Amino acid sequence: MNEQINRADWYNPAEAAARLTANSGKKVDTAYLRTLARYGKITTLKLGDRASLYSKKDVDAYVVEGRGDKTNRIKRQAALSKGKGKGGKKSEDKAVA
Repeated sequence: MNEQINRADWYNPAEAAARLTANSGKKVDTAYLRTLARYGKITTLKLGDRASLYSKKDVDAYVVEGRGDKTNRIKRQAALSKGKGKGGKKSEDKAVA
């Protein structure tokens, strides 16, 4: 039952928070790591009731965005893609009329 853990593949909470802070350019607290783990964004390894390790692969790839940044980016992309299909047709109609 005693499995060997390759410590090189995991961050402790302080290391993971520091790495996310460096990735994102904004302060990330260890409490936010637990939230990301609860949402399934970062893989964790529970060592007990009060200790966890965080996957380096997941933490290194994750970038924390500001509140609403992702939603606004998605809305802008959707608006741009809608505008591409309509723009050419209107100018052709005006030229014919």
